[in-house]
Amino acid sequence: MTGNPESSVRRACESCRRKKTRCTGERPVCSFCERLNQPCEYLPRNRETVKRRRRTSRAKPGSRDRVSSVENRGDEIYDLIHHPQAASSSNGSALTPDSLPRHTNRSGSFVESASRRMNRVSINDEVSVSWLPSATEARPSPDSLDHAVEEYRRRLYFQPLPLFNPEGLRDRIERFPMFLQWIFLALALSNLPYDSSSAKEADLIHSHTRSARDMVLELAMRGTAQLEISQALCLLALGDILEGRPALALMTIGAASRLELVRGAGYSESPHSPQGDASLRCYWSVFILEKGFAPRFTLLSQTHTQPEYPRSAREPSPPAYLGDEEYAPDLESIRDDLRTDPGITSHAVRAVSFCGDVISYLHALHIGKADNPADTNSNFYQLTNTLYDLESRLGHIHFVRNVGFSERTPEEFERHREYWAPWLLFQITAHATQGLLNHPFIHLVTLRRANRPSQPRLFLQQTVDQAMFHSAWVARLVQTCIDRGLMVYDPLIGDLVAATATIPWLFQYARDAKVSETSKENYRKCIEFLESMPDPSPRSIHKRELLHQLQTMSSQAQDNNMISFQPSKIWQLIDSDIMDAVAPQPTVDGTQGGQSDASKTTVSVQTTFVHPVGERRTDQRQTSLGDSMTADIYEGLEQYSLDSIFSQPMFIDHAWLHV
Repeated sequence: MTGNPESSVRRACESCRRKKTRCTGERPVCSFCERLNQPCEYLPRNRETVKRRRRTSRAKPGSRDRVSSVENRGDEIYDLIHHPQAASSSNGSALTPDSLPRHTNRSGSFVESASRRMNRVSINDEVSVSWLPSATEARPSPDSLDHAVEEYRRRLYFQPLPLFNPEGLRDRIERFPMFLQWIFLALALSNLPYDSSSAKEADLIHSHTRSARDMVLELAMRGTAQLEISQALCLLALGDILEGRPALALMTIGAASRLELVRGAGYSESPHSPQGDASLRCYWSVFILEKGFAPRFTLLSQTHTQPEYPRSAREPSPPAYLGDEEYAPDLESIRDDLRTDPGITSHAVRAVSFCGDVISYLHALHIGKADNPADTNSNFYQLTNTLYDLESRLGHIHFVRNVGFSERTPEEFERHREYWAPWLLFQITAHATQGLLNHPFIHLVTLRRANRPSQPRLFLQQTVDQAMFHSAWVARLVQTCIDRGLMVYDPLIGDLVAATATIPWLFQYARDAKVSETSKENYRKCIEFLESMPDPSPRSIHKRELLHQLQTMSSQAQDNNMISFQPSKIWQLIDSDIMDAVAPQPTVDGTQGGQSDASKTTVSVQTTFVHPVGERRTDQRQTSLGDSMTADIYEGLEQYSLDSIFSQPMFIDHAWLHV
């Protein structure tokens, strides 16, 4: 028997041995393992015990061969019956976790072969794992890879994850493990139309992606701390969010964050090396998934040490018209900024982190954990200090007035998308979160109903001014995107715009006619932007429906600026966490939203809490034309207190009305 090459390995695979099932002995995958889509591995015979070797040596070879032949024939009959069904395409999403009914050796071989390689690698191995595919594995076509890389740059990069640097991605993707290539293809090419000629390859991508997902999740649960596994988890989580599977998204994000902690998150990596930059991008992508979509369940933000930020794209050259033009003589010039800017990537990540903190604060208010925001020790003031730190790090080169955002052409946006995607994410996130932090629904409705002490009038005036100011900025930015042809696919931006739209929705019922008309216009801009976003996810569609219900409900508002609405719908828009779609959190009275969904609240929309500086309106009508012009200037101060004007963050363009 020593001369027989078959005797060097065991007759039965390890899976059949563990289950005490008779193995057919087929190589490389036995029929039993193939049907169950599980790893099939034959260990060397020298690993057997002495008792087992003696028992095997006494067995009659002829009997074993006859039994094996009968089992093989039975398996062939089974394959003839069931494999045509397995070869048929499925109508489900390629990124769903449901495995295909059965796989042939060709379609599933890369799963078993990669799993066998990973079985021999521990999480502490320093030697990198070989992910090279075998010659028999199916590969994506070059045309599919080309198309996927183009679509990733246009629809996915920094929207909101900076996972892969688009520069040189087409060459690097060839070296990706096969499971990562299939998952990348499925996400990048999702929601794209295809004709009959590409339907076969679409089915191939679909089937391989479902197998790849099963393998990635299994390896992650084993603690396989490899960069490629974390990258695949990021893509799977984003796909679950886009396709409306919040439970799977939450579980995948949790697995990715824990795997990053095990992996060490590349704390010693440098963004100047390709491998280090890829590791840093993966870490911060998981960080954004946590802060942006599950801010109440974060791990990476709680670590004391965080790695560097990945490399940022270079700023595009400013338009020629910005050469000598200034919006206001007292604004700081870009020539006065001597600080070294860390890059737009770091600013975008910090803004998303601040967004997660604000959403967590709103959730605390939602469930009744309210403190006095006017107190200097409150969470409100702590978040305000974080905002000041965020503002102090921003270089003037990224200001709206310096980048010429409203004057760019669609070709310029496409050429420099690596810069504009994180820039827009930063701008909208920074303004939207400040608007939500000062939301009138929070300070004029929620805190008053919580029997909190009356807020100082100056504080209320400042919150109202800030809410109107920043919501107007969000409306201006999204309107510019529509006017200049910049398509936005980012689901996080969609969530923030939907939440911000509740601010002008409330202020459109203000007694001041000017405030009311401006708010109606800003609300319309937000709705138009949300409706223009291509490929909306079920989550985005639900938020648009909530806004429509609010507008329909409040269309019968009384003339005395009184409005009735359901607070639960406001909470669903501003307290946004995918966890709520999985397990709605009860509030202080045991129901979601703090009350039953049918209950309403009636409030009076006020925008002025301090006495204005200007003269009385009756006196203004009797003045001369010149005096009335001066009075109109002072009258504008009714809506903006001096504290509000002088406390605006530096990255805000105070001359935004001059567009």
